[in-house]
Amino acid sequence: MVILVLFQYNVFMESNMVTNDRRTRMFFKILINQCLVALLMILVATSVLFYARGYRFNYKNFKVVKTGIAYFSSLPKNVDVYIGSNKKSSKTPYTLNLTPGNYDATIRKEGYQSWTAHFRVQSEFVSEFENIVLFKDKIESVELTDQAKIDRLNSPTDILAVSRAQNLLYNGYEIWLDDVLITRFSEPIIKVAWYPDSKHILYQQGDQIRIIESAGRNDCLLVTLSADEPSVFTTNARGDELYYTDDGNYMMAKIR
Repeated sequence: MVILVLFQYNVFMESNMVTNDRRTRMFFKILINQCLVALLMILVATSVLFYARGYRFNYKNFKVVKTGIAYFSSLPKNVDVYIGSNKKSSKTPYTLNLTPGNYDATIRKEGYQSWTAHFRVQSEFVSEFENIVLFKDKIESVELTDQAKIDRLNSPTDILAVSRAQNLLYNGYEIWLDDVLITRFSEPIIKVAWYPDSKHILYQQGDQIRIIESAGRNDCLLVTLSADEPSVFTTNARGDELYYTDDGNYMMAKIR
């Protein structure tokens, strides 16, 4: 840049044998402006490069930090993704860079129960939420008459769970996966069963059939029974229909 300035100055002096103070000042003013523009371009290009590499300025401690990544994938996919109170996307899969710290994420869709998570972002690490399922807010049940679906409901639990990587256990007030405690309740659990994705667990508590993530988050009500007698329940392979027994009747509910 210095060489360019000197070259322009020499050209200017050679082409103007007689100069005055005003023209000299104008020349240097032009050169300074050109230098400022060039410096601004360098700063912008550098900022874009650092941004693309995942660096951000953290206004809390006034430092440049390396970001982490949050990844969300859900069913259904046309949902609203919020970080805190700020809407970030209207669909999933969705990925965003976040500066290190604690965050609250919410996924919403009209007619469905919202999904929430509190998580921590670390530099150069990915926080993955790949098995988000939204369940309907108002679920209606009808009598189940399809014999194939009734046969599925009556199949032994160990047959339906033959490919599960972990053992699903419960002991009155707790749900376990092998030796890992998933959640503990203040009221007793009557029965548990796998959801097809192996990332959610169906369970009966009192007169309710509910579902919870295997990570212990997002406990959702699916249906309310006529009494708190033990029910038999399962879903279809897609996980959008719940089959269950209630007071001797076979029932079905569209849950997502």
